[in-house]
Amino acid sequence: MVSHITLLLIVIVLVFWVILWLIFRGRKGRVQVYPLVIIARTGLSREAYSKSFKAKILSLFGWPAIILMFILQVLFYYIAINLFITRYLAPPAGGPTTSEGFVPLIPGVTIPLDLNLALILVAVGLAVLFHELGHAFMARAIGVRVKDAGFILLAFIPGAFVELNEEDLKNASLRNKAKVYSSGVAANILLALITIPLLLVASNTLVLPAVIVSSVEPGSIAERSGLEPGVAILEINGTRIESVAMFIEVLESLGVRDKSKSVTLNIVVSRNSVEESLIVFKPEGYDRLGVTISQGYIGGFITVILITLLQVLIAINIALALINAAPIILPTPAGAIATDGAHFLGDILARIGGEKLKQIATPAIGVITLALVLSLLTIQTIRFIP
Repeated sequence: MVSHITLLLIVIVLVFWVILWLIFRGRKGRVQVYPLVIIARTGLSREAYSKSFKAKILSLFGWPAIILMFILQVLFYYIAINLFITRYLAPPAGGPTTSEGFVPLIPGVTIPLDLNLALILVAVGLAVLFHELGHAFMARAIGVRVKDAGFILLAFIPGAFVELNEEDLKNASLRNKAKVYSSGVAANILLALITIPLLLVASNTLVLPAVIVSSVEPGSIAERSGLEPGVAILEINGTRIESVAMFIEVLESLGVRDKSKSVTLNIVVSRNSVEESLIVFKPEGYDRLGVTISQGYIGGFITVILITLLQVLIAINIALALINAAPIILPTPAGAIATDGAHFLGDILARIGGEKLKQIATPAIGVITLALVLSLLTIQTIRFIP
């Protein structure tokens, strides 16, 4: 059920875009406004680096970036094909689980329009900016000029872009083109690797990991037992709960999912920084508590926000790298939109069999891969209801 706050935020966003469209429609210049899209060009052009030490170091970084691109492409198809087989060809006993498939982050559909959305938008903005900077630095290192750069706002999702000199890129060697195409995903993986130790240090020293109750189903066992949104679950029957996975594992081990069993749970929660104990009784005939949970932390407000942002930043960067490495082509009326992986694959095919093979095989592979992704999409609220 959509909350009043969510509806209010949606209305505010729509009104904002209508006003913006009425004011700026038809105007030319560095800032262009389309329905639900703003493109702001900085006019920031850059020449290629001279043959300096910086250029050589950046160019060397391109080789592991190319290897990483290959690895991510293989990993993407491994994950996607296994999910496809599990969903359509050989589902597990008892039918497919609700966690299978790709769950896209669609604000207002798969994630609530609240503080988590703000953190996700910040993470997306940083990930895309880092991705585009990776392309720009590598391009300049191998002799390709940067024509322009800027920012884009899609509804309320921020992004960035870099426009390279097409003639310079066209005249570059295959290995240099591959370095440019691979540098974006490599930059995202690098940012994730930098963020992981920061998260480990912060989560082990600044806060206490816990499971947070996001919502409770009306009339459910959880509601009748006193669980309510915002409380942190610390222990279940004496077992310390530090993650969503641990929460689900403990409930399953105690038989909560077994309809033939009645189970009594002694749950220690933190409510407004005060610990209390709740008795939750699951009678026979039930296999769920009816509580939506998420990973969270107990600590200072700013500290919790910081750690949550680090978590989201890691996930967004890995996801962005994986999806950009996949050779996906999206046909549109204005022309095809291709991922870095599609450009990467296309130039390799051109070297193997010429431009004709590239023009035939790359769109075919790109559209098939797109269809594979679409077949695995799971449009649902991201939640866990044990």
